[in-house]
Amino acid sequence: MVESPRIAVLLLNWRRADLTLRCLQDLLAVRDVPLHVLVIDNGSGAADVAKLTEALAAVPAGSPHRVELLGLPDNLGFTGGMNHGLLWAAAQQLPFVLVLNNDLRLPPEFLRPLVTVLQNDAAVAAVGPTVVHPDGTVWAEGGERAFVPNGLRLRRHRQAPSPTSAGPEAVGFLPCACVLFRTAAVTAVGNFDDAYFMYWEDVDLCERLAARGGRIVTLPWVRVEHAAGQSSGGGRSPLRKFLMACNTVRYLRAHGTLVGWLGWLCCDVLPWPLTLLQGPRAAFAKLQGMCAGVRGHRAGAADVQRLLG
Repeated sequence: MVESPRIAVLLLNWRRADLTLRCLQDLLAVRDVPLHVLVIDNGSGAADVAKLTEALAAVPAGSPHRVELLGLPDNLGFTGGMNHGLLWAAAQQLPFVLVLNNDLRLPPEFLRPLVTVLQNDAAVAAVGPTVVHPDGTVWAEGGERAFVPNGLRLRRHRQAPSPTSAGPEAVGFLPCACVLFRTAAVTAVGNFDDAYFMYWEDVDLCERLAARGGRIVTLPWVRVEHAAGQSSGGGRSPLRKFLMACNTVRYLRAHGTLVGWLGWLCCDVLPWPLTLLQGPRAAFAKLQGMCAGVRGHRAGAADVQRLLG
């Protein structure tokens, strides 16, 4: 087995130090890949920073891993927080960088297969595992743009995972809950587009990587667990509905085709009254998001404060 280089790991915290520290403990249990973890606090406030600082100081001196804390004064969103981390990974000259959500549970052996793919295939720019719900069904085995609500389909969502005997599979994009990127490839395309703040940034980045010839692949035999939507209040929260709707239109304004706009009209705009059945707050947040996207609104921390508090 080829020796693994030290891997950069970016772990973003926003007001959930409990989840972040639980995920960090999973990372510290990894034994076959040396890690340099950067915990990024996205303007959560003094209480979260204090909890993180105390926990990081308790990491054993003999650990094979290094852990640092970067405290940002404001909430810069997923894109802004992670872009600080990507610049850090490039400055540290770490060849691969793992982007993580803090609501993951990670088995100790999850990372080595991802690293092996990037070590052995220079054409791969990003690789990710199968991400499952706590009940074992699939949250995502990668994703693709499609003629569906929000224009995106998570592959095998709510289905049983692909067999572990299945080989690596090329996908349109990898949701950035857990993705190992080739640092130089991400740097070459300019990292995440800050204009997305949160949601659709993974689609945009993976498509820019693919446009430069980078392959985007998923490994069905590697599985991590994800409780999706914790930072935005859950899958049907008003914040998530607003951000997804706004950024769907942002993407279409930049890259939309006739089919893409038609899909948005047929799957999001015309059926909007049906979303009232899921609750009026979420429904009107989606409507506001669609209108904001049409106006060219750039989502940001003010939207989070307004919709989540």
